[in-house]
Amino acid sequence: MAKNLRMAVDIGGTFVDALVFDFDNGTLETKKVSTTPKSPHIGVLDSIKQLVDSSDTVGEFIHGTTLGLNAILERKGAAVGIVTNDGFRDIFELARGNLPFAQMYEFDYEQPENIVPRFQTVGVRCRINNKGEVVEPLDLDQLKEKLKYLVDEVGVDAIAVSFLHSYANSEHEIEARDFITKLYPEIPVSVGSEIAREYREYERTSTAVLDGYIKPVLGRYLLDLQGGLEQNDFQGAFHVMRSGGGAMTVTQAKDAPLLTVLSGPAGGVVGTQYIANETGRTNLISLDIGGTSLDTCVFTDGRPSEVYEADIDHMPVLIPIFDIRTIGAGGGSIAWLDQDLLKVGPQSAGAAPGPACYDRGGNNPTVTDAALVLGYLRPEWFLNGEMSINQSLAEKAIEEMICQPLKMSIEEAASSIFRIMVSKNVAAVREITVERGLDPREFSLVGFGGGGPMFAPMIALELDIPEVLIPPVPALFSAWGMLTSDLEYQNSKTILLPLNQDTVEIIKQQANAIANDAEAIMLAQVEGRIQVVVKKYLSLRYQGQEHTLDVEYLDNSSIDTIEASFNKIHSERYGHQFDEKMEVVSVRSRIIGKVKKPDLSKIIKHEPSSSEVLTTRLFDYSSGEFVEAPVVNRESLIPDQVVGGPMVIKENTAITVIHSSQVAVSDQLGLLTVRGKK
Repeated sequence: MAKNLRMAVDIGGTFVDALVFDFDNGTLETKKVSTTPKSPHIGVLDSIKQLVDSSDTVGEFIHGTTLGLNAILERKGAAVGIVTNDGFRDIFELARGNLPFAQMYEFDYEQPENIVPRFQTVGVRCRINNKGEVVEPLDLDQLKEKLKYLVDEVGVDAIAVSFLHSYANSEHEIEARDFITKLYPEIPVSVGSEIAREYREYERTSTAVLDGYIKPVLGRYLLDLQGGLEQNDFQGAFHVMRSGGGAMTVTQAKDAPLLTVLSGPAGGVVGTQYIANETGRTNLISLDIGGTSLDTCVFTDGRPSEVYEADIDHMPVLIPIFDIRTIGAGGGSIAWLDQDLLKVGPQSAGAAPGPACYDRGGNNPTVTDAALVLGYLRPEWFLNGEMSINQSLAEKAIEEMICQPLKMSIEEAASSIFRIMVSKNVAAVREITVERGLDPREFSLVGFGGGGPMFAPMIALELDIPEVLIPPVPALFSAWGMLTSDLEYQNSKTILLPLNQDTVEIIKQQANAIANDAEAIMLAQVEGRIQVVVKKYLSLRYQGQEHTLDVEYLDNSSIDTIEASFNKIHSERYGHQFDEKMEVVSVRSRIIGKVKKPDLSKIIKHEPSSSEVLTTRLFDYSSGEFVEAPVVNRESLIPDQVVGGPMVIKENTAITVIHSSQVAVSDQLGLLTVRGKK
C-alpha cells in the first residue's frame, strides 16, 4: 500500500493532539484524546488507532513530547552519577553562585535541592589543558573503582561524564564512556562533549547531568511507543522534534534526549514559521495556550528567537533551542486563594482528574470551568461533542472555592479568574518583547493551542497589538508544525580565536570541519531521498564581552563582511556598536533535510451555514459586561467576509472569542484575522 501519509502527534500534560495528512488528496484528519499520565504511550497509540486503520499506511511519524521536561520540573528523573576530574567534585554543586533574575531581591531565597547529591559525584585522575593537550592520562583502574561505588553501592541509574576542557579534546570523555559501557552495558551514559562541545565547565556538566537524568525515562517511553507502533504494522520513519526546530531520528532522541526537552512547544514555533513564510509577515509572537502551560516566542525578521544556552529550573543547558517563555497558565490551571487573594496557577488539574467540569473527581475550579460560566464554552461544543463536560460541576467548584470565601457572585469570580489569566499571559509576552526593547504594537499575535484562540484577542486588547492570527486547526497547531518540519542536525565547537588575518583561515577550516561532520550524519539519515542544505555560523563578540551573537558564515565571507554583519546585528539588538576588535567564540553548523510541506489552505473547507441561528450569553471583555452574542461555525466564513464582535467562532476543537471592539476576517490561506474596529 502506498505510504503517502505523514502523521504527527504532540503529547501534552492534558491532551494528545494527533493529525495525519494525505499528500495524494490533500486531506487532513485530526484527533484529540486525553493524556494517559501513568502510561503516556497508551494515549498516543490510542490517538493513532482512531486516525488510521493500520500504521503500515504511514510513511513518516513525527512526535513531540514534554515528558523529559516534566521529569525535570517534577523531579522524577533517574538517579545520576557524575564522573569528573579528580579535585573538581564540586563543579555541579557550586554552580555559578548567582541568583536567578526573578529572585534577585528575595533575601530569604533558597536554591532548589540539587538533583545530584554530592555523594553521587566522583573524581578520576586525568587532565587535558585548554589547548587540547593531554597533561595526565585517564586512570582506568581508579575509574573502575569509582564506578563500582556508583553502581553497586549507590545504585545510580545513569552516569554523566564531564571533564575539564573536553571542548578542545574529548578523548578522555570518549574513553571513559566506552569503558563504562563495556563494564555496565545496562547503564546509559551521557557525555558532555557529545551534546555540546563548548567551553564553560559548569554549563557543560549541567547539560550532561540533565541528559542523563531524563535518558532512562524518555528511553523507556520511546521504546514502549516504538514497540506499540510496530505491533500495529508501522514500518515508516520515526522522527522526534528537536527543541530548536527540525526533527531527528528516534535513535538520536534516545541517545541525546535533552535535545527534545521542548519538542512539544517547538512544533508550535515551527508552525508559526510556516505562517511567516506564507504571509510575508516578519514580526510575529506565537502564543500557545494548552491545558497546562503557556508557551510564547517572538519572531523578528521572519525568524524565531533562538539561543544556544537555556535555563531549565535554574540549571543551564548548552543546546540549540527556541527562546520560548513558558509559564504555568493553561486551561487546566487551578484558581485558588492565598488567604483572601485570588490566584490562578501554576498548579494544573492536568488530564486526571482534570477540571471540575470533566466529572472525573476533580473539585478545584480551573480556567476551563470559568470559561463555561462566562459563556465562552458550551458543553455541546467541547471537542465537537466527543467529550462530555458538566457545567453545573464547574459552577459548584467556583461557588464553593471562590465565591463563598470572597463573597462575590459566580460571574464576578469567573471574570476575575480570566482577568488574572490574561494578566499572566500579558506579562509573559512583555517579557519577550518590551523587556528586550521590542514594541508589541509592531507585531502580529498568532494564537493557537486549545486556549490560544480564546485568550489571544483579549491579550491583543491589553497590549494594543494590531492583529491576531488564528490558524486552521489551532488546537492541534503544534502537531501541524511538526508535519511541516524539516529534518535537522546541529553541532558546534568552541575555538576562542580573535578575528584577524592570522586566524581567518583557521576559522574557515574549523567551520568547514564541523559542517562536514554534521552533513555526513544527516546524509546517513536521509539516504539521498531529500535535498540537504548546509548552513554555517560564527558566534562572535567584541573582545571583553561575555555574550555572543551569531553571524551566518558563507564560503566567500571575508573579515570585512563578517564584521559588518555583526555590527548590524549588534546595533539592531542593543542600539549601538563598538570599535573594539572581535573574537570568534564558537563555530556552528545547521544541516537541513528539506521535506515536502502540506498545503495549509486546503485544510479549511468553506461551507455555507445552516439557517439555524445560535446565540450565547458571554462576558464581553471590551465593555466588561455580559451580552447576547451570535455563534457561528468557522467553516461558514467565506474568504474576505468581515464579521463584528461580540461573537463566538467555533470549530471542532477550539473556540475563538471576539469582543465588541473587534472584527474578524477569514482569508484564502484559512487564517482567521482579528483586528480592532475602525
